[in-house]
Amino acid sequence: MNKQKIALSLFWIGLIIAVAFAGIGTWSLMHNLRALTTEENNATIWAEGSPLFMLWAFSVTLGSLLAGIGAFVYVKTKAAFSWLTAIGVLGAVFVMVMVWSRVYNSTLFGIGGIIILLSFFGIVWVWMRKYAALDIQERIAGSFKLIGYLFWINTSWFLCGETARMHLKAFEGRSPPVPIEIMVFLILGWLFVLIGDYQEMRLKKS
Repeated sequence: MNKQKIALSLFWIGLIIAVAFAGIGTWSLMHNLRALTTEENNATIWAEGSPLFMLWAFSVTLGSLLAGIGAFVYVKTKAAFSWLTAIGVLGAVFVMVMVWSRVYNSTLFGIGGIIILLSFFGIVWVWMRKYAALDIQERIAGSFKLIGYLFWINTSWFLCGETARMHLKAFEGRSPPVPIEIMVFLILGWLFVLIGDYQEMRLKKS
């Protein structure tokens, strides 16, 4: 019981941190960045590199990690998952933000894109094998999740296109893209996966 309370506390703390900083904090920071110059903004509490700015920058990472670790503790999985998740995700974020070169690397994007694409088709293959043997209600729940995965793979594709254009000579001088479709696909993907997971949970309870 104590472990479950700790797990739920970690989840809610992570949620509060992520929502407070990524939501409310972003609104306040964006208000500054739209109205102020870099020098003017650096004279406020949102100065780049300040503790508040860094907390905002890593709020989703920290919040999601706390929620994920809370989830591992809640289901009583091996403690190694919690430690490896914390160390692995934090390490990856730190390396990518603080160490890795920020220069556009087409080879990385090319190899990464192939891995993402193959992973998607692997997921679809596993999905077909897994859900074909289930009853109709379970297949419907799983279908919502597959729709979400379809939106996610399209998010990846359009994200590659939008970001690559900013680094290619043929598109020099053009206005930066406004990736509305990426946000829409992300929203729909997360919603459909959530609906699928919720339906699966309800079926198991019934």
